[in-house]
Amino acid sequence: MKSNYSKLRLALIAAVPVEAINFWVIGYPAAAHPVSRLSRDPAIALQWYVLHLPGIIASDRSLYLREHAALDSVVLFIAGYVVTVILFVVILWFAGLARRALRKLSSPMKQAA
Repeated sequence: MKSNYSKLRLALIAAVPVEAINFWVIGYPAAAHPVSRLSRDPAIALQWYVLHLPGIIASDRSLYLREHAALDSVVLFIAGYVVTVILFVVILWFAGLARRALRKLSSPMKQAA
């Protein structure tokens, strides 16, 4: 059970730079961004929209969020961070599953039989 907490902690830490780059460097793909033109790349724009989809839906449904751009940015950042953490947890879980499967396949008992 301890390894599950370490995977979650690793995902929480690893998601911070990813979301910081997504939010401040790439920016909102539908708008012009002063720092870079990366958001105009369709693949990067697609990953941005997928990671921030809960925030986009919340912004679309709430008139209050649409009127307050700063609060809307916070909601988009938090939604993107949470989805990125979930994505990293799933990736780490699959990596652990693959590692256990490879360890079982290459065990010495299997080679002796």
